[in-house]
Amino acid sequence: MHSYLRAIGFSKITSRMLLEPVYRKVLAEPTRKTVTSVSADTKIIQLDRDFGDGFGLSLVGEIAADGSLSIEHYFPYVTSDQLTNQERIYIEKHGDKEAFAGISDSYELGMTLIFFLRNIAQYEHTTWLNVSNLYMNKVYLSALSTQGKIILNISPQEDSGHAEESGINQANRSKLLEAARQGDKTALESLTLDDMDTYSLINKRVRHEDILSIVDTNFMPYGIETEHYSLIGNILKVEEKVNSFTGEHIYILTVQTNDIAMTIAISKEDLMGEPAVGRRFKGVVWLQGCLLYTSPSPRD
Repeated sequence: MHSYLRAIGFSKITSRMLLEPVYRKVLAEPTRKTVTSVSADTKIIQLDRDFGDGFGLSLVGEIAADGSLSIEHYFPYVTSDQLTNQERIYIEKHGDKEAFAGISDSYELGMTLIFFLRNIAQYEHTTWLNVSNLYMNKVYLSALSTQGKIILNISPQEDSGHAEESGINQANRSKLLEAARQGDKTALESLTLDDMDTYSLINKRVRHEDILSIVDTNFMPYGIETEHYSLIGNILKVEEKVNSFTGEHIYILTVQTNDIAMTIAISKEDLMGEPAVGRRFKGVVWLQGCLLYTSPSPRD
């Protein structure tokens, strides 16, 4: 069973037998249906069924020349209206199924960002048309979580008190990172010195402060699966939704971490604390992305 089914309100589904009624619901009443050719006699089909406002289950499979349908895999999803611009997004196919990962060097995060591609059939269509190598740099980021907690925000006075000590701001850092990638030794030296100053500052503060009062937001890989991350982010928006199939309550949070905003879905039972705008979310997430190709948005 998919580990993140409970994030969208399917916590009681623990076997294939219990999943069958949900499967049938998606097949009979899809909210969105995308069919695209991938060869002369084979088509890829993706069926999305919303079980609440902006979240649901997606089935991906093949339609053979004789019209027979074979479902290969499924995944839960949550949609997002948080559009992120990346330097360049590359797509790599998973080795075991008809699924893809998006890969981008993120200057905001200072690391390579990897996410599960949600609009699979649309990407397959661009491959079939031989336009999949178009320059792609816009993505709607979302995530599912099965463990999280709410923590208080850093007070504005405390945050501003250390602002002058923080060194290079994020905008300048992004420019320096780009210059360093192009071989600028001066930019590389500036980044190295700034990292050393930051390390020294944190070392001094951690002796008498809690780490969560020092680190405002954080985003880093978690475990051995490439699309999983541990994050701390500021909550910008909170919505409580109900799964129409199970009646379970989930939270839809808009969270900003390291200047990147995303939408996160988590079961109400799995979130410790009361979410509110101005507080912070700390948890482990499975990152998803919906590539923006053309208008209208592929989210629809």
